[in-house]
Parts: sequence; structure tokens; C-alpha cells
Amino acid sequence: MKKLLFVCVFVTFACCAFGQGTKFLDGERWSNVLKKAQEEKRMIFMDCYTSWCGPCKGLAQNVFPQKKVGDFLNSNFVCCKYDMEKGEGIELYKKYKSDIPGFPTMLVINPADESIIHKVVGYTEPDALIAALQDGLDGKTLAVFQKRYNAGERSLGLIKDYCKALDVAYDQDTKERVIRGYIESMPLDSLKNKELLEMYLPYLNNVYAPQYEYVMKNLDTYQRKLNVNRYDVESRLLRAMSDAVRDIVNTTLKNTDADTLLLMRERGETLKKMLQGANVKGFNELNAKLAINDVRMKGDIMALDAILEADKVLQATRDEYSFRPDMYKYMIEFADRKTQKDIIKKYLAMMQQKQDQADERSNGKVNLFTENAYDILAIGYYRLGDKKKSEEYAKKYDERYKLRLVDMKGLFKDEKVKAQIDEEYKQAIENLYAKIGLKSK
Repeated sequence: MKKLLFVCVFVTFACCAFGQGTKFLDGERWSNVLKKAQEEKRMIFMDCYTSWCGPCKGLAQNVFPQKKVGDFLNSNFVCCKYDMEKGEGIELYKKYKSDIPGFPTMLVINPADESIIHKVVGYTEPDALIAALQDGLDGKTLAVFQKRYNAGERSLGLIKDYCKALDVAYDQDTKERVIRGYIESMPLDSLKNKELLEMYLPYLNNVYAPQYEYVMKNLDTYQRKLNVNRYDVESRLLRAMSDAVRDIVNTTLKNTDADTLLLMRERGETLKKMLQGANVKGFNELNAKLAINDVRMKGDIMALDAILEADKVLQATRDEYSFRPDMYKYMIEFADRKTQKDIIKKYLAMMQQKQDQADERSNGKVNLFTENAYDILAIGYYRLGDKKKSEEYAKKYDERYKLRLVDMKGLFKDEKVKAQIDEEYKQAIENLYAKIGLKSK
């Protein structure tokens, strides 16, 4: 009896919550939707979905059937929904493609001229969806804010409202441009305003910009006077500086162009001055990486070997994933094969051990993240005169690269991107074979 009562209560609740949901003109011709909206003098709410989209199904099952959502949508809009890959939805997608960054996208359309006045992108909880659409009805639409912004208005209130609408529309690229433009047009000391600092912080990624150095030098002030979480600011500073240092190291490893190398040296000197004068956790390690890379750029193999040996003890750099292996690869490839053979052997043994450990962890499985240093091992053994092992490892590198290609290409639908991935693979194999005296296939 109790179980029956529970079921009755549950069914009653479900009917109340979901039984009076959104009334969509499902499958109705677009011309009829427009006519109905014009006659009733209401905006159109269009759910743009696809059959394969999980979040779209989530909206259809959990959000649109709810009574409060239905009450709001039914009383304010003429509601329609179209599969963007079927029937009339295909033409509507072509028409509004620039306003549909992904699925689901919900558009608010003015039936008078079929223009987009507001949009909500992605799975959105009922209350958040109602609030976002109410903003649209109140005139707080993306279109209105964009028009004011394009007309030259730059009040803080507009910037905040515009960015809120861009969040709902899932347009993070425009949001970044708006915030950057606003903050970078203001005096540097405006970043002593906590609200402006927190607004700009996610985009503090250009270490050469004056705003970056200003924030770095005022860390103590932010912590003591503005009660800003120092860890959050330091993390952003460190992430941006790490990227800048990595760019210098990677560029100088791959380039021999004199102008490019000169530019990288100049940037390195700029960064070293900033790193040495800042009290930011992690900056000492980045400074050490630049110092080591400076020695490598000079081509002094013996000095670089001594520094790398000291680094093992001092642990000034701890990046076993990229930085150290890059230095080891350099030693294997550029140490003199006649007078510095022992150095080649030493770093080759280190790379061999690293690869063996990775192979043991992967247990023979190869995916996008599986270690594949067999190219540098092939080069190393070739330089030591072991051509048989060099060829064996070159083939292993080729085999693993092919297996990783499956995962790499699976991430993209664009055939041009897939073709580019294939071309990069072909180029990498040709370069390796040329270095060890093999004919490419």
C-alpha cells in the first residue's frame, strides 16, 4: 500500500513538473512560424539541435518539459525547434550559421526581419535559461550591447553587460577582445581596482605587455590591500611566463635563421630581467631554463654537458617531459661524433632508459600520448655507427607515428586538417630518414 502511495505521489509530482512544458511547433514550416509570431506580436524562440547531440537531448528531456520553463516560454514566445541536419533545418542552419557556434543553440528571432536579437548556447539549467531569456525580453540582448559597443560606448556597465551576454552566447573570443581592449586602453594603475584586475586576469597571457609586468610588480599590494588571492594571480603569471620561455626554447631549437635567433635572444634577455626581479613561485626554474638554453645556443657542448650534470643534482629544472629531453636530444644530435662520442653515448643511454620505461608503462598499447622517442634513438645509434639498430628504431618510430595518426585524425572532422596531419607525418619521416641515410618510402 505504501509503495502504491509513493508511486502515485511520484507520478503526480512528475506530471506537475513536466506535464505542462514547452509547446513547440515541431516540424512546422518556417514561413508558418513567422506568420504566427507576426500575428501574435511575439518573438520566436528556436531550439537548434541535432540528433547526435547529447546536451540537446538533455534539454529536450530535462529542461523544456518543466512547467516553469514551459510557462515562461509559452507566454513570451512562439516556440519552434529544428534538427539542423534534416529537412528545413538545413536551410535554417545555412541562414543562421554565423550565430550557431555549436549545439544546442537557442535563438531569439525578431519575426519582422528574421534577425537574431539574442542567443543562448549549450545545455542550460532551467533557472539560468529563464534568466538569460528574460534579459533578452528586457532589452539586455547581445545585439543591443554589440550595437552600443560598435558605436564607441565604453562604460564599465556596458562592458560587463556585453560580456555577460557573450558568456550566454558562448562567444569567448569576442569577450576576450572586448575585455583586452577595455583594460589596455586605460592607465596601468586602473589594475589596482580589484574588479578590473579580476576581469582582466584570465587574459593576462602576454608577458611582453606592460599590464603583465605591472601586475607582477604589484603582487604584494594585491595581496595586502585588495585581499586578492595571491595564488590565483601567481598561477596566471607563471602559466604565461612558462609559455613564453617554452616558445623561446622551441623556436631556437628548430630555427637557424639569424634574424629569428636574434629576436629570441632579445626576448630572452627581457624575460631574464623580469624573472630575476620578481617574487613569483616557479620563476627561478624558468630563469634556469633560459640560462641553460643560452649555453646551448652558443653550441658549447662541453659547457652544456657540465650544466646538465649539475642540474641533475641541483634540480634547478624539473621538467622531465619536455625541457630536459630536448636538451638531451640536442646533445645526441650535435655533439661531435669523433671527439665527443662518450657524450653521445651518455645522453643516448638516458633517452633509451626513458623510452624503455614508457614502453613498460604502456604495455604495448600505442595512443596519442604514448612516448615515441625512437626518432632520436635512431639518430643516436646512427651517429655511433650502429646502422642496424638505427634502422630498426627508425621503423619503430614510423610504426608508432602511424598508430598515433589514427587518434590524431579522429579528433578532427575537417578533411583539410587531416590532410595537414598526414603531411606533417610524411615530412617527419622524410627528415628522419635523411638524417640516418635511409631512402624515404
